[in-house]
Amino acid sequence: MSKRRLSRLVIVLPLVLAAGCAGKITPQQALVEEAFEVCRSQGPSARLDRVDRDGLFSVVGRETDANRVHDCMVRYAQPTPRRQAAPPAAPVPAPTPARTPQPETLMASRLPGTWRGTLKIPPRAAGEAEIASPALLRFDVSAGSLRWSLAAGANAPGLAADGTAVVVDGELRMTGTVRTAGARPPSAEPPRSSVTVRYAGTMVGDRLEVTGVTTDKQVHVLSIRRVVE
Repeated sequence: MSKRRLSRLVIVLPLVLAAGCAGKITPQQALVEEAFEVCRSQGPSARLDRVDRDGLFSVVGRETDANRVHDCMVRYAQPTPRRQAAPPAAPVPAPTPARTPQPETLMASRLPGTWRGTLKIPPRAAGEAEIASPALLRFDVSAGSLRWSLAAGANAPGLAADGTAVVVDGELRMTGTVRTAGARPPSAEPPRSSVTVRYAGTMVGDRLEVTGVTTDKQVHVLSIRRVVE
């Protein structure tokens, strides 16, 4: 009866289990035995001959069987994705919300110059439509005070007003007189030569947003930007 040559392989597996586990066998020995149980079907004649406490072990059996089990156990001991937790998926960035311009602190020194935009006059009665027309507002410093003048309307006579302005706690306050009232079609009521108007405004982004009310209850809404001069 012929004898079959057995191959003895000695390999050291990486220590991938944490130390400190109390018991009769070390974590390294437990890993070797686990690897052998998984891989033993690769070589039916292969068996574990010795497993030391530091993980050193030997596999014996037919050469081809021992080689296959050896290779399988080495692969099993490597930190492959099968033995590692899947990395967390990269977070999907939330869509950036559209930035809404916020009111800014207004300083009187920013006002002198020309501002251009739109004047809107909302309807005051049923059947009337909102009027929107180009507007030009200018601020000047005269005799130590801030003055303003407004011209609006695509066609003459349009609307013209002027007065004085101050900035209080970051808010623009304007008072003055509207001298002509041609921004609305003539009505059956007799026209007034002039009315008083009060405005309040703030900076929103690069726009100056101003709302005013005249003594005859007409609302003015100005949205203007500085003209580069």
